[in-house]
Amino acid sequence: MDVAVRELKAKLSAYLKRAASGELITVTDRGRPIAILGPVLGAVDLSGAIEAGWVTPATVSGLRPVPRHKSGVTIEQSLTEDRAE
Repeated sequence: MDVAVRELKAKLSAYLKRAASGELITVTDRGRPIAILGPVLGAVDLSGAIEAGWVTPATVSGLRPVPRHKSGVTIEQSLTEDRAE
């Protein structure tokens, strides 16, 4: 959605609520895009995302241990081999 600076200033609270809910708003000045207003990066409304269908809830809880594997070489040998290339 595009919004002019003047309208954004007049209805800032409404546009901030829309952005916080996940909508990306392009701010324009004389028809030219100058900024994008959107949600804080990393913040996701998980229940809303599940309802929207773009996130699938987990079917299993907890993590299983990852099996360890024994290497045939030391870290020093790996670094020496890597640096030689």
